[in-house]
Amino acid sequence: MLTGDLVRGFVRGGFVRVKWIDPTDPGLQAEAERLIALFRRHVGDTDGALEEAIADHIGDSTDFMLQRGLAKLLRDRSTFEMRAARPPEEIRRAVFEAAAATGTWPVRPEGGAGFAAREEVVARAAEVLGITREEVEDGLFADLSSEARLTAFDKLDARALLERYNLALAQAVLLKAREVRVEITSVSPKRARQLFRAIKFRGLMHRATPTKKGYSLVLDGPLSLLRQTNRYGLQMAMFLPGLALCERWTLEADVVWGKNRTPCRFKLSDEQGLVSPARDTGTWVSEEERHLEASWAAVDTPWRLEREARIIDLDGRGVLTPDYVLRHEDGREALLDIVWFWRKQSFARRLSLLKEAGPPNLIVALATRLNADRGDTDVGEASVYPFKGVIVPKRLIALAEEVAVVPTAPAKPKAKRRRRSDAASQ
Repeated sequence: MLTGDLVRGFVRGGFVRVKWIDPTDPGLQAEAERLIALFRRHVGDTDGALEEAIADHIGDSTDFMLQRGLAKLLRDRSTFEMRAARPPEEIRRAVFEAAAATGTWPVRPEGGAGFAAREEVVARAAEVLGITREEVEDGLFADLSSEARLTAFDKLDARALLERYNLALAQAVLLKAREVRVEITSVSPKRARQLFRAIKFRGLMHRATPTKKGYSLVLDGPLSLLRQTNRYGLQMAMFLPGLALCERWTLEADVVWGKNRTPCRFKLSDEQGLVSPARDTGTWVSEEERHLEASWAAVDTPWRLEREARIIDLDGRGVLTPDYVLRHEDGREALLDIVWFWRKQSFARRLSLLKEAGPPNLIVALATRLNADRGDTDVGEASVYPFKGVIVPKRLIALAEEVAVVPTAPAKPKAKRRRRSDAASQ
């Protein structure tokens, strides 16, 4: 993700405008390839050596902000590790003690003229520590950030990197948002479910309202908070890839921009052609769900287990996207919502909202092994089915028998009565 100083943007007419790039531009693709190759060559080298190579590559280029931005995105895909045979502070202590034991100070290569020989000091420290002289040299300052080693690099092609850059520009602006308003139109039920799940997973404070064309969303931005703005801002930025998967959408954010914290707005839509790196999970089914569907097929029951695509508005305070509907041959239905990662306190609030505004025939299956609190998993609710490994069909069927209802059809609008004068004139 880009930091604010790497965003090529400006304010004009009360709006933040960023400088998008064309991912199909041959010149930009060539530069992206050079940077990717630079990172590949430096796997195993220190972070300091990598930074020096990046600086040499950019030189006095007039496009340094773009190049630095691309390099930042590549760093985000890199793994750096401290490599030392022994903890660096132990190595330093052994070296200093070895130098003091020589009775000569200070130390320099090959010694002489009142100096202790550095090679002898390192050799003595290595003997005390039980490691090689090379390991003493490598580990002496290994805990400095510049000495961390690039151990792995998640490769991608040049065009994908340029597409990431455009997305990262927009994400960096959203880090400065007070409020974000989204209109989603022409969205499939599966895609909408995916988006709302992403919002729930990110823990974003939001209000969702169904519209004639799709959904209207209002999300609190990170700058609307007094505390933990950085953590929340990251979650807000990570929401954008899920939105970019939708077919038609527009976004407008109230942001505070620049050193002077100028209040302005930021507009974005599907017309920018942002490409999401997020996996398209609109039709993705987990192993647990596949197991449930297979085991259900082996059970002799009048209940059918079917995928559910509806989105239920919870009185404007959220939405419910149940995973399945259990349908009995007599017409009764029960909804099943599977909760994966959760915390007891937040789940209690969610459960309270479901009681107030959710459907009465809802069953919540709770993955107890994914309790983020790693504490008590007893929520004490009859309609909540805690499961540890797999979801057992017989348990769901028993709960469905308790909560299922016959769905009522929406009331048809009454035909308008014609006035007597209208009827008489025909």
